[in-house]
Amino acid sequence: MTSRLPGVNVVGPLRAESGVGEASRAVVSALDAARVPVLPVEPPGGSVSRQNVRFPVLGVADAAFPVTVLCLTAAETPGFAAEVGPGFFRGRRTIGLWWWEVSCFPEALHPAFGFVDEVWAGSAHIAGALSGPAAAAGVPVTSVRVPVRRAPARAVDRTALGLPGGFVFLSVFGYYSSVARKNPIGAIEAFRRAFAPGEGAALVLKCIDEQQHPTEHAAVVEAAASHPDIHILPGYVSRSEMDALVQQSDAVVSLHRAEGFGFTPAEAMAQGKPVVATAYSGNLDYMTAENSLLIPAELVPIGTGGGPYPEEGVWAEPDVDAAAAAMRRLADEPALARRLGARAAADLAAGYAPDVAGAIMREALAPFGDDHRWARARMRAAAMRMRAGRARALRPRAALRG
Repeated sequence: MTSRLPGVNVVGPLRAESGVGEASRAVVSALDAARVPVLPVEPPGGSVSRQNVRFPVLGVADAAFPVTVLCLTAAETPGFAAEVGPGFFRGRRTIGLWWWEVSCFPEALHPAFGFVDEVWAGSAHIAGALSGPAAAAGVPVTSVRVPVRRAPARAVDRTALGLPGGFVFLSVFGYYSSVARKNPIGAIEAFRRAFAPGEGAALVLKCIDEQQHPTEHAAVVEAAASHPDIHILPGYVSRSEMDALVQQSDAVVSLHRAEGFGFTPAEAMAQGKPVVATAYSGNLDYMTAENSLLIPAELVPIGTGGGPYPEEGVWAEPDVDAAAAAMRRLADEPALARRLGARAAADLAAGYAPDVAGAIMREALAPFGDDHRWARARMRAAAMRMRAGRARALRPRAALRG
Protein backbone atom coordinates (compact mmCIF):
# COMPACT_ATOMS: atom_id res chain seq x y z
CA MET A 1 0.00 0.00 0.00
CA THR A 2 1.31 3.45 -0.90
CA SER A 3 2.19 5.61 2.08
CA ARG A 4 0.05 8.72 2.42
CA LEU A 5 1.85 11.95 3.13
CA PRO A 6 1.12 14.07 6.17
CA GLY A 7 -0.19 17.57 5.72
CA VAL A 8 2.28 20.41 6.16
CA ASN A 9 2.05 23.72 7.99
CA VAL A 10 4.18 26.22 6.03
CA VAL A 11 5.14 28.95 8.49
CA GLY A 12 6.77 32.08 7.13
CA PRO A 13 6.37 35.77 6.28
CA LEU A 14 3.97 34.93 3.48
CA ARG A 15 2.90 38.53 2.83
CA ALA A 16 6.37 40.09 3.08
CA GLU A 17 8.06 41.70 0.09
CA SER A 18 11.39 40.02 0.72
CA GLY A 19 13.44 37.05 -0.40
CA VAL A 20 12.33 34.96 2.58
CA GLY A 21 8.73 35.92 1.88
CA GLU A 22 9.09 34.87 -1.75
CA ALA A 23 10.63 31.58 -0.66
CA SER A 24 7.73 30.93 1.75
CA ARG A 25 5.16 31.48 -0.98
CA ALA A 26 7.19 29.31 -3.34
CA VAL A 27 7.14 26.41 -0.87
CA VAL A 28 3.34 26.62 -0.70
CA SER A 29 3.10 26.60 -4.50
CA ALA A 30 5.44 23.60 -4.75
CA LEU A 31 3.56 21.55 -2.18
CA ASP A 32 0.24 22.48 -3.79
CA ALA A 33 1.61 21.29 -7.15
CA ALA A 34 2.72 18.03 -5.51
CA ARG A 35 -0.77 17.54 -4.03
CA VAL A 36 0.49 17.72 -0.47
CA PRO A 37 -2.10 19.27 1.89
CA VAL A 38 -0.82 22.65 3.05
CA LEU A 39 -1.77 25.24 5.64
CA PRO A 40 -0.11 28.65 5.06
CA VAL A 41 0.65 30.11 8.50
CA GLU A 42 2.01 33.56 9.29
CA PRO A 43 4.15 33.85 12.43
CA PRO A 44 3.36 36.52 15.01
CA GLY A 45 5.42 39.67 14.81
CA GLY A 46 5.41 40.19 11.04
CA SER A 47 8.51 41.18 9.08
CA VAL A 48 10.88 44.13 8.79
CA SER A 49 9.97 44.31 5.11
CA ARG A 50 6.68 45.72 3.87
CA GLN A 51 3.89 43.14 4.00
CA ASN A 52 1.72 44.05 1.07
CA VAL A 53 1.57 40.79 -0.91
CA ARG A 54 -1.99 39.52 -1.18
CA PHE A 55 -1.72 36.02 0.22
CA PRO A 56 -4.38 34.61 2.57
CA VAL A 57 -2.83 33.24 5.75
CA LEU A 58 -3.77 31.58 9.02
CA GLY A 59 -2.44 32.08 12.54
CA VAL A 60 -0.22 29.67 14.45
CA ALA A 61 -3.20 28.42 16.46
CA ASP A 62 -4.61 26.99 13.21
CA ALA A 63 -1.51 24.91 12.38
CA ALA A 64 -3.26 21.54 12.42
CA PHE A 65 -0.81 19.27 10.64
CA PRO A 66 1.85 17.01 12.17
CA VAL A 67 4.69 18.42 10.06
CA THR A 68 5.81 22.05 9.93
CA VAL A 69 8.16 23.63 7.40
CA LEU A 70 9.48 26.70 9.17
CA CYS A 71 10.44 29.23 6.48
CA LEU A 72 12.33 31.54 8.80
CA THR A 73 16.04 32.18 9.08
CA ALA A 74 18.10 30.46 11.74
CA ALA A 75 18.47 33.84 13.44
CA GLU A 76 14.68 34.22 13.64
CA THR A 77 13.93 30.67 14.79
CA PRO A 78 14.69 30.99 18.54
CA GLY A 79 12.60 34.17 18.77
CA PHE A 80 9.70 32.46 17.03
CA ALA A 81 10.00 29.49 19.39
CA ALA A 82 9.95 31.77 22.43
CA GLU A 83 6.87 33.57 21.14
CA VAL A 84 4.77 30.51 20.27
CA GLY A 85 5.93 28.35 23.18
CA PRO A 86 7.01 24.70 23.36
CA GLY A 87 3.49 23.44 22.72
CA PHE A 88 3.78 24.40 19.07
CA PHE A 89 6.66 21.94 18.61
CA ARG A 90 5.47 19.13 20.88
CA GLY A 91 4.46 15.96 19.03
CA ARG A 92 5.24 17.55 15.67
CA ARG A 93 8.04 17.16 13.13
CA THR A 94 9.64 20.58 12.48
CA ILE A 95 11.74 21.25 9.39
CA GLY A 96 13.68 24.49 9.08
CA LEU A 97 14.02 25.84 5.53
CA TRP A 98 17.00 28.07 6.23
CA TRP A 99 18.69 30.58 3.98
CA TRP A 100 22.30 31.54 4.58
CA GLU A 101 24.51 33.36 2.13
CA VAL A 102 28.13 32.70 3.12
CA SER A 103 30.07 29.46 3.60
CA CYS A 104 30.74 30.03 7.32
CA PHE A 105 27.72 29.40 9.55
CA PRO A 106 28.40 31.36 12.77
CA GLU A 107 28.47 29.66 16.13
CA ALA A 108 26.00 32.21 17.51
CA LEU A 109 23.31 30.65 15.30
CA HIS A 110 23.95 27.04 16.31
CA PRO A 111 21.28 27.08 19.08
CA ALA A 112 18.64 27.24 16.31
CA PHE A 113 19.32 23.57 15.56
CA GLY A 114 17.71 22.76 18.90
CA PHE A 115 14.28 23.77 17.57
CA VAL A 116 14.23 21.68 14.38
CA ASP A 117 14.35 17.98 13.56
CA GLU A 118 15.71 18.52 10.06
CA VAL A 119 16.95 21.36 7.88
CA TRP A 120 16.10 21.85 4.22
CA ALA A 121 18.65 23.67 2.08
CA GLY A 122 17.47 25.42 -1.07
CA SER A 123 20.89 25.37 -2.78
CA ALA A 124 24.10 23.35 -2.70
CA HIS A 125 25.88 26.42 -1.31
CA ILE A 126 23.57 26.53 1.72
CA ALA A 127 23.78 22.77 2.24
CA GLY A 128 27.55 23.03 2.37
CA ALA A 129 27.45 25.86 4.89
CA LEU A 130 25.01 24.05 7.18
CA SER A 131 26.21 20.45 6.96
CA GLY A 132 29.09 20.64 9.45
CA PRO A 133 27.24 22.42 12.27
CA ALA A 134 24.09 20.39 11.61
CA ALA A 135 25.98 17.12 11.85
CA ALA A 136 27.50 18.23 15.16
CA ALA A 137 23.98 18.98 16.41
CA GLY A 138 22.62 15.66 15.17
CA VAL A 139 20.27 17.33 12.68
CA PRO A 140 20.13 16.02 9.08
CA VAL A 141 20.37 18.43 6.14
CA THR A 142 18.27 17.63 3.07
CA SER A 143 18.70 19.39 -0.27
CA VAL A 144 15.43 20.50 -1.82
CA ARG A 145 14.49 22.77 -4.68
CA VAL A 146 12.37 25.90 -4.33
CA PRO A 147 10.37 26.84 -7.44
CA VAL A 148 11.04 30.05 -9.31
CA ARG A 149 8.03 32.17 -10.13
CA ARG A 150 7.45 33.11 -13.76
CA ALA A 151 5.53 36.37 -13.89
CA PRO A 152 2.72 36.80 -16.41
CA ALA A 153 3.54 39.07 -19.34
CA ARG A 154 2.16 42.60 -19.18
CA ALA A 155 1.99 45.33 -21.79
CA VAL A 156 3.42 48.32 -19.94
CA ASP A 157 5.04 51.47 -21.26
CA ARG A 158 8.68 51.62 -20.19
CA THR A 159 8.65 55.33 -19.42
CA ALA A 160 5.64 54.91 -17.12
CA LEU A 161 7.85 52.69 -14.95
CA GLY A 162 10.58 55.31 -14.71
CA LEU A 163 12.91 53.43 -17.05
CA PRO A 164 15.07 55.32 -19.54
CA GLY A 165 15.49 54.48 -23.21
CA GLY A 166 18.28 52.44 -24.72
CA PHE A 167 19.64 49.15 -23.40
CA VAL A 168 18.66 48.97 -19.73
CA PHE A 169 20.53 46.93 -17.14
CA LEU A 170 18.54 46.38 -13.94
CA SER A 171 20.06 45.67 -10.54
CA VAL A 172 17.70 44.96 -7.61
CA PHE A 173 18.55 44.95 -3.91
CA GLY A 174 17.17 45.64 -0.47
CA TYR A 175 19.16 47.28 2.29
CA TYR A 176 18.01 44.77 4.91
CA SER A 177 19.69 42.09 2.78
CA SER A 178 23.12 43.72 3.34
CA VAL A 179 24.27 46.25 0.80
CA ALA A 180 27.84 44.99 1.16
CA ARG A 181 26.73 41.51 0.12
CA LYS A 182 24.47 42.67 -2.72
CA ASN A 183 27.27 44.99 -3.94
CA PRO A 184 25.37 47.56 -6.03
CA ILE A 185 28.47 49.74 -6.03
CA GLY A 186 30.25 46.97 -7.92
CA ALA A 187 27.52 47.10 -10.58
CA ILE A 188 27.90 50.88 -10.75
CA GLU A 189 31.66 50.63 -11.26
CA ALA A 190 31.30 47.94 -13.93
CA PHE A 191 28.79 50.09 -15.84
CA ARG A 192 31.08 53.15 -15.57
CA ARG A 193 33.94 51.17 -17.11
CA ALA A 194 31.75 49.72 -19.85
CA PHE A 195 29.92 52.80 -21.13
CA ALA A 196 30.73 56.44 -21.63
CA PRO A 197 27.92 58.93 -20.95
CA GLY A 198 25.39 59.09 -23.75
CA GLU A 199 26.37 55.81 -25.44
CA GLY A 200 22.80 54.53 -25.25
CA ALA A 201 22.97 52.15 -22.28
CA ALA A 202 21.63 52.77 -18.79
CA LEU A 203 21.90 51.13 -15.37
CA VAL A 204 18.84 51.23 -13.12
CA LEU A 205 19.21 50.41 -9.43
CA LYS A 206 15.92 49.35 -7.81
CA CYS A 207 16.20 49.40 -4.04
CA ILE A 208 13.97 49.22 -0.98
CA ASP A 209 14.28 50.16 2.70
CA GLU A 210 16.66 52.99 1.91
CA GLN A 211 15.07 55.22 4.57
CA GLN A 212 16.08 52.80 7.30
CA HIS A 213 19.69 52.74 6.04
CA PRO A 214 20.53 56.38 5.24
CA THR A 215 24.33 56.06 5.44
CA GLU A 216 24.53 53.09 3.08
CA HIS A 217 22.02 54.69 0.71
CA ALA A 218 24.00 57.93 0.63
CA ALA A 219 27.07 55.97 -0.46
CA VAL A 220 25.12 54.33 -3.30
CA VAL A 221 23.69 57.69 -4.39
CA GLU A 222 27.16 59.24 -4.39
CA ALA A 223 28.58 56.41 -6.49
CA ALA A 224 25.67 56.57 -8.96
CA ALA A 225 26.12 60.33 -9.37
CA SER A 226 29.43 59.66 -11.13
CA HIS A 227 27.60 58.70 -14.35
CA PRO A 228 24.56 60.46 -15.86
CA ASP A 229 23.12 57.20 -17.24
CA ILE A 230 22.84 55.53 -13.84
CA HIS A 231 19.43 55.90 -12.21
CA ILE A 232 18.11 54.96 -8.77
CA LEU A 233 14.49 53.95 -8.25
CA PRO A 234 13.97 53.78 -4.47
CA GLY A 235 10.97 52.52 -2.55
CA TYR A 236 8.47 49.69 -2.66
CA VAL A 237 6.30 49.03 -5.69
CA SER A 238 3.55 46.48 -6.28
CA ARG A 239 4.38 42.92 -7.30
CA SER A 240 2.99 43.54 -10.79
CA GLU A 241 5.04 46.73 -11.14
CA MET A 242 8.20 44.89 -10.08
CA ASP A 243 7.45 42.20 -12.63
CA ALA A 244 7.03 44.90 -15.27
CA LEU A 245 10.38 46.48 -14.36
CA VAL A 246 12.10 43.17 -15.03
CA GLN A 247 10.15 42.56 -18.23
CA GLN A 248 10.86 46.01 -19.63
CA SER A 249 14.57 45.90 -18.82
CA ASP A 250 17.00 44.30 -21.24
CA ALA A 251 19.26 42.49 -18.76
CA VAL A 252 19.71 41.97 -15.02
CA VAL A 253 23.01 42.44 -13.17
CA SER A 254 23.90 40.80 -9.85
CA LEU A 255 27.52 41.38 -8.83
CA HIS A 256 26.81 39.91 -5.42
CA ARG A 257 29.51 38.77 -3.07
CA ALA A 258 27.36 35.84 -1.93
CA GLU A 259 23.81 34.56 -2.45
CA GLY A 260 21.85 31.81 -0.78
CA PHE A 261 19.89 31.44 -4.02
CA GLY A 262 19.14 34.74 -5.76
CA PHE A 263 15.43 35.00 -6.50
CA THR A 264 15.57 38.20 -8.57
CA PRO A 265 18.07 36.93 -11.18
CA ALA A 266 16.29 33.56 -11.21
CA GLU A 267 12.91 35.19 -11.87
CA ALA A 268 14.49 37.37 -14.56
CA MET A 269 15.90 34.28 -16.26
CA ALA A 270 12.50 32.59 -16.05
CA GLN A 271 11.14 35.56 -17.98
CA GLY A 272 13.81 35.15 -20.66
CA LYS A 273 16.17 37.91 -19.58
CA PRO A 274 19.95 37.55 -19.88
CA VAL A 275 21.75 37.88 -16.56
CA VAL A 276 25.26 39.02 -15.64
CA ALA A 277 26.17 37.55 -12.27
CA THR A 278 29.04 36.62 -10.00
CA ALA A 279 30.14 33.01 -10.51
CA TYR A 280 29.80 32.13 -6.86
CA SER A 281 27.34 30.71 -4.34
CA GLY A 282 23.68 29.69 -4.59
CA ASN A 283 23.00 31.10 -8.06
CA LEU A 284 25.29 28.45 -9.56
CA ASP A 285 22.55 25.87 -8.97
CA TYR A 286 20.66 27.31 -11.94
CA MET A 287 23.20 29.50 -13.78
CA THR A 288 25.60 28.00 -16.31
CA ALA A 289 27.95 29.29 -18.98
CA GLU A 290 25.20 28.46 -21.50
CA ASN A 291 22.36 30.46 -19.94
CA SER A 292 24.07 33.48 -18.35
CA LEU A 293 27.26 35.54 -18.30
CA LEU A 294 29.13 34.44 -15.18
CA ILE A 295 31.76 36.76 -13.78
CA PRO A 296 34.92 35.27 -12.25
CA ALA A 297 35.62 36.20 -8.66
CA GLU A 298 38.27 35.84 -5.99
CA LEU A 299 37.39 34.62 -2.51
CA VAL A 300 38.34 37.24 0.07
CA PRO A 301 37.81 37.65 3.83
CA ILE A 302 34.51 39.26 4.77
CA GLY A 303 36.22 41.42 7.39
CA THR A 304 34.58 44.33 9.15
CA GLY A 305 31.53 46.02 7.68
CA GLY A 306 30.08 42.79 6.32
CA GLY A 307 27.57 42.16 9.10
CA PRO A 308 25.59 40.11 9.92
CA TYR A 309 28.17 37.77 8.40
CA PRO A 310 31.22 36.63 10.41
CA GLU A 311 34.43 38.57 9.83
CA GLU A 312 36.42 35.33 9.64
CA GLY A 313 34.26 34.04 6.78
CA VAL A 314 34.89 34.50 3.07
CA TRP A 315 32.88 35.69 0.14
CA ALA A 316 33.53 36.62 -3.49
CA GLU A 317 34.98 39.78 -4.95
CA PRO A 318 33.79 39.82 -8.59
CA ASP A 319 36.14 40.94 -11.35
CA VAL A 320 34.76 44.37 -12.25
CA ASP A 321 36.61 44.55 -15.57
CA ALA A 322 35.16 41.19 -16.61
CA ALA A 323 31.70 42.40 -15.58
CA ALA A 324 32.16 45.57 -17.64
CA ALA A 325 33.15 43.50 -20.68
CA ALA A 326 30.12 41.22 -20.24
CA MET A 327 27.74 44.17 -19.99
CA ARG A 328 29.28 45.70 -23.09
CA ARG A 329 28.85 42.43 -25.00
CA LEU A 330 25.15 42.22 -24.15
CA ALA A 331 24.51 45.77 -25.28
CA ASP A 332 26.49 45.31 -28.51
CA GLU A 333 25.31 41.80 -29.43
CA PRO A 334 21.49 41.54 -29.50
CA ALA A 335 21.70 37.96 -30.78
CA LEU A 336 23.74 36.94 -27.73
CA ALA A 337 21.21 38.55 -25.39
CA ARG A 338 18.33 36.75 -27.11
CA ARG A 339 20.14 33.41 -27.10
CA LEU A 340 21.04 33.60 -23.42
CA GLY A 341 17.53 34.71 -22.48
CA ALA A 342 15.89 31.90 -24.41
CA ARG A 343 18.16 29.25 -22.89
CA ALA A 344 17.63 30.72 -19.41
CA ALA A 345 13.85 30.58 -19.74
CA ALA A 346 13.98 26.98 -20.96
CA ASP A 347 16.34 25.85 -18.18
CA LEU A 348 14.31 27.48 -15.40
CA ALA A 349 11.05 26.08 -16.78
CA ALA A 350 12.52 22.59 -16.91
CA GLY A 351 14.25 22.61 -13.54
CA TYR A 352 12.40 25.04 -11.27
CA ALA A 353 8.71 24.76 -12.08
CA PRO A 354 6.42 24.19 -9.06
CA ASP A 355 5.71 20.57 -10.01
CA VAL A 356 9.42 19.76 -10.29
CA ALA A 357 10.26 21.37 -6.95
CA GLY A 358 7.16 19.89 -5.37
CA ALA A 359 8.15 16.36 -6.38
CA ILE A 360 11.51 16.80 -4.63
CA MET A 361 9.83 18.12 -1.48
CA ARG A 362 7.27 15.33 -1.60
CA GLU A 363 10.06 12.76 -1.65
CA ALA A 364 11.73 14.47 1.31
CA LEU A 365 8.44 14.24 3.23
CA ALA A 366 7.83 10.57 2.37
CA PRO A 367 9.36 9.20 5.61
CA PHE A 368 6.65 11.04 7.58
CA GLY A 369 3.72 9.31 5.85
CA ASP A 370 0.91 7.40 7.55
CA ASP A 371 0.83 9.64 10.60
CA HIS A 372 -2.23 8.71 12.68
CA ARG A 373 -3.44 12.32 12.74
CA TRP A 374 -3.43 12.74 8.96
CA ALA A 375 -7.06 11.92 8.19
CA ARG A 376 -8.48 14.11 10.95
CA ALA A 377 -6.19 17.04 10.22
CA ARG A 378 -6.80 17.08 6.47
CA MET A 379 -10.50 17.85 6.89
CA ARG A 380 -9.79 20.59 9.40
CA ALA A 381 -7.18 22.03 7.04
CA ALA A 382 -9.63 22.18 4.15
CA ALA A 383 -12.12 24.11 6.24
CA MET A 384 -9.51 26.57 7.49
CA ARG A 385 -7.99 27.27 4.11
CA MET A 386 -11.44 27.95 2.71
CA ARG A 387 -11.97 30.36 5.55
CA ALA A 388 -8.66 32.01 4.66
CA GLY A 389 -9.80 32.60 1.10
CA ARG A 390 -7.90 29.81 -0.69
CA ALA A 391 -10.95 27.78 -1.71
CA ARG A 392 -9.93 27.62 -5.37
CA ALA A 393 -6.70 25.82 -4.45
CA LEU A 394 -8.60 23.27 -2.39
CA ARG A 395 -10.16 21.01 -4.96
CA PRO A 396 -10.55 17.63 -3.27
CA ARG A 397 -8.04 15.77 -5.45
CA ALA A 398 -5.33 18.37 -4.74
CA ALA A 399 -5.90 19.09 -1.09
CA LEU A 400 -7.36 15.96 0.46
CA ARG A 401 -5.20 13.22 -0.98
CA GLY A 402 -1.63 12.24 -0.24
